[in-house]
Parts: sequence; structure tokens; C-alpha cells
Amino acid sequence: MSLSFSDAAKAKQLREFFARHGRIYIVVDATGDEVDIPAYLKGDPALRLVLNVRMPQPIHIRDDMIDSEFSFSGQIYRCRIPMCMVWATYLPGGEMEQGIIWEQDMPEMIRSVVQAVRGLQNDQVGEEEREDATEEGEPAAAAKEEGRQVRHLRVVK
Repeated sequence: MSLSFSDAAKAKQLREFFARHGRIYIVVDATGDEVDIPAYLKGDPALRLVLNVRMPQPIHIRDDMIDSEFSFSGQIYRCRIPMCMVWATYLPGGEMEQGIIWEQDMPEMIRSVVQAVRGLQNDQVGEEEREDATEEGEPAAAAKEEGRQVRHLRVVK
């Protein structure tokens, strides 16, 4: 495994985020063979692990990997997670948008889902805007010419 500038920059951001908040989730692409975690957790492209400054063991966030002994159902396991496999961090109880997402390291499967959801949200916003414009008196013929759907009922004031 080689050290890259982007991994070192990500490690620095992660260390700062962890130092500032003290308890965070990291989101790991656990589908790669280079991720050393318990076997039953392998294969999850969005595995969440909690890092807490109050944990009794040291948590080493190195420029190329996270290295620590974590407890899984009471069993201690020495985990080694390459920095390139960490693709997000956020606060427990918060939204991922309040944390950091490294999109370049996001698994393609997750990226596809995110893009699909964003597309649906954009479609819904666009549809609401079209409905508002039609309700405000935009002629139905103009809406049809632009390829937009026209509602059959309009609010009359």
C-alpha cells in the first residue's frame, strides 16, 4: 500500500474533525480485501464505525490508515482500515451533510444511489415549480409546448 497526498490530506481532515467533536462515525467501504475487520462485517460498502476519544484503546489515524483495536459484540479485533476506504465522517445523531464526504472514494454503488435520489429530488422540485407557475396563470398551452405536464384542475381566485 502506498501513501498518497490525497490520503494524507483526508487523514488530516479526519484527525481535525475527530479532535473537534470527540465522537464521530466513519463510513468505510468494507468490500475491499485490504480492509482488515471481522469477517462478518466484510462486504458492506457503507460500514459505520464509531470513534470516541473516551475509548480505552488508542486510535491511530495515520496518513495511510486507521489502526486500532475495536470491540465488536464484546470481542476485540485489531482493525486496519486504509484511508482510501474511508469515504465519509459525520456526527452521531446528525446528518451526513453535516460531516465530510470524500466523493472520490465513495463506492460506485453508493454514488449511483445518491445520484438517483438527487435526480428524484430535482424532478420533484421542478414539478412543484411547474405546478406553481401553472397555478399563477401560465397558459396551459405554453406549458404543453415546453413538454411539461399540466394539471387538470387549477386554483381560481
